[in-house]
Amino acid sequence: MHLCLVKLDFISTLTLCFFAQALCAQGVPVGQWRSHLPFNETHSIAILNDEIMAASNYGLLRFNSSENIISDFTKVDGLNGVELTEIESSPNGIDVLLGYEDGLMELWNSDIIREIPDIPQSGKYPGRSSINAFVFDGEDRAFAATGFGVVELDLLYGVVKGTYLLKDDGNTTETYNVDIDNDSLYVAAETGLWSASLGDPLYLFSSWNQCQRWADTAVNDISISGADYLVSKNESGAIWLKKDGIWLEMYLNNSDKFEVRRISKTDNGYLVIRDFDIIYIDTLGIQRQVYSSGLSNNDNFSPRDAKISSNGVLWIANAGKGISFIDNPDYVQHRKISGPPSSSVFEVSSSLHGIEVFSGAIDPTWTATYCNEGVFLFNQENWSVLSSEKLNDAKDILAKVVDPSDTSHWFVSSWGKGVLEFKDGELETVWDNTNSSLMSASGSTTNDVRTGGLCWGEDGALWVTNALSNSPLHRFNPTTGQWKAFGLGAFNGLSIKNIIQGSDGVFWIQSRTNGLMAVKIQESTVNLRRLTTGVDNGNLPSSSVNSYVFDKDDELWIGTSDGLVVSFTPGNAMNGNSIDAQALLVEENGIVQKVLSGENVLAIAVDGANRKWIGTSDGGLFLLSYDGLETLAHFTQSNSPLLSNRINSLAIDPLTGELFIGTSQGLISYRSDAVDPFDDFSNIQVFPNPYEPKDFGAMSIKGLIDGSYVKVTNTSGRLIFEGPATGGQFSWTTNGLDGSPAPSGIYLFWVTNPLGTLNTVVQGVIVRGE
Repeated sequence: MHLCLVKLDFISTLTLCFFAQALCAQGVPVGQWRSHLPFNETHSIAILNDEIMAASNYGLLRFNSSENIISDFTKVDGLNGVELTEIESSPNGIDVLLGYEDGLMELWNSDIIREIPDIPQSGKYPGRSSINAFVFDGEDRAFAATGFGVVELDLLYGVVKGTYLLKDDGNTTETYNVDIDNDSLYVAAETGLWSASLGDPLYLFSSWNQCQRWADTAVNDISISGADYLVSKNESGAIWLKKDGIWLEMYLNNSDKFEVRRISKTDNGYLVIRDFDIIYIDTLGIQRQVYSSGLSNNDNFSPRDAKISSNGVLWIANAGKGISFIDNPDYVQHRKISGPPSSSVFEVSSSLHGIEVFSGAIDPTWTATYCNEGVFLFNQENWSVLSSEKLNDAKDILAKVVDPSDTSHWFVSSWGKGVLEFKDGELETVWDNTNSSLMSASGSTTNDVRTGGLCWGEDGALWVTNALSNSPLHRFNPTTGQWKAFGLGAFNGLSIKNIIQGSDGVFWIQSRTNGLMAVKIQESTVNLRRLTTGVDNGNLPSSSVNSYVFDKDDELWIGTSDGLVVSFTPGNAMNGNSIDAQALLVEENGIVQKVLSGENVLAIAVDGANRKWIGTSDGGLFLLSYDGLETLAHFTQSNSPLLSNRINSLAIDPLTGELFIGTSQGLISYRSDAVDPFDDFSNIQVFPNPYEPKDFGAMSIKGLIDGSYVKVTNTSGRLIFEGPATGGQFSWTTNGLDGSPAPSGIYLFWVTNPLGTLNTVVQGVIVRGE
């Protein structure tokens, strides 16, 4: 099929435009996921032939020392779990065993990740399935220390071959570490030190021997070298060496018994990894070297694991610093990646500053949790932190709003310390009950000022909600510096939090268990309308409103603890007509059902195409059509890289369409195929451009007018693909109409607005691999 097109005399001009576009940041391709997690707090290390790996709770850090490149590797990249607890490399330096909190194990190499799901699938040891340590017995056999006992792995087939509980009554025993020397397996456990010959039937309790010196004493680590043992005790942090049949306590470096994190065997001795140092001792128990924060470039040293590579370099899993290494005895180097300092995500929002993550939290009863990890900002692909010190040690920061007339001027709310005003990045004023109209929470201490929601009003003022106050709503005029308080009738004295403003100037305020309140302020007059349960009272399925948002048609979408509803007429709030919310009804197999009925809806976001992203407490993430009647996608932990099925918060970057998803396990994002539409075609950008073999996902154009239609052709005018834009963006899988990949070459995107009165053409390049 061909199209009749205008002459292509302008190809040379388009080529110049292409090179200009290629210089721009192209972002993550449409349809791709990425995680935003604190990888730099690592706890275990593995040395491979061509790279170093360190494990955090959230995934892997991979460091190629020859190219000096560090990267992360997570569920987005192919891991099958989160809460990673242990990694260990095989003797061949090619494979790595990974263990997780729920008992999942994986055998990883650069070609494939083989899942070993036997433990979590069995469901036999809930809460005691954590993988604590591995030891390889050759390439095809390994043992894992777990929260319930020892398991034997057949790595050739990727299965658990045996489970050994170390108790004759069949009850569980937590095991902390395993080691192999000669033909024996050694186990450090909560009941002491155990051993068995690898040639004996390990499933028989009679095959196991308990060391009487440590009988019924918790031993948290062990390393065996010939007839010598080195062990550490859980209770005291002491290290004991068995030499020539005699147990001797080691007094290392000083008398303080810091917690022993690991014992790692080397060719000529042992590494003892403690909270604040690493001590190298030889096989005679003589201390030879100490690595601590006293070394250059090694402040706040917090080692968690360490190993020495064949070239003598000491590699360290270092809490807060990623991967550290020492190839000079006087200096430490660190390799880490940019990321948030914590996985805590109570709220995520989009502001004029970028994507902001609020780690501060309140519990389900809206009681303070006293979190002071700060606010994390993601802007231009980098993370920065508004720390507790910058916040005057205010805790539970729940919201932020930027002055639209001056982006260097902004405010944050604290659930306990009032409102903090910033200018040029510095704290200027703390507004509380001593210098503003804000009030302390009734029934609490006088300095407990709980502010939750912030809104920059159409009147150019800051509006603030004040929980458990007889004046729950406050207005701050930044020009005069004056505050004014307003009562809210039935909401006076209640726990309230979020606030948004509709296009008609009406504020909508959320309570914990009493629905929503519509508020219209005219000078000193306060008009109120409540939205709660019951016909003619709001018709909500539950008065517990978790989330609510206006869409592009000024409809109010409301997520409750008992499903999703929509108020199609929120503009009636102040005229007395109905504002009752309605459930969305769809027919499936002849049965009419409510959309998301019974789901606990925690978060709602509206994208550039007016579609609704819905986050639930345990059902994952839904994408609904603009009217909510069609489920376009449903992402869960099992069918996508989602870290958890609990979605606490959602925010969309309006410029890129990237959806940021705050889960109970941390932050992840997905680049949607929709962005906010534009008024003209002057800001069109093709990305990724060129589309190369390393790229996955779609090739996209953003900067389109709403309702645009796009035809993709080659330079000869042959139609390759066509379709409508989604909001201000069009995405192409790079396949033709027949589904086959389009070959390398230059492609033209012919764009027309809905009325056919505006047209443009832009160019993209595809470069295929061999």
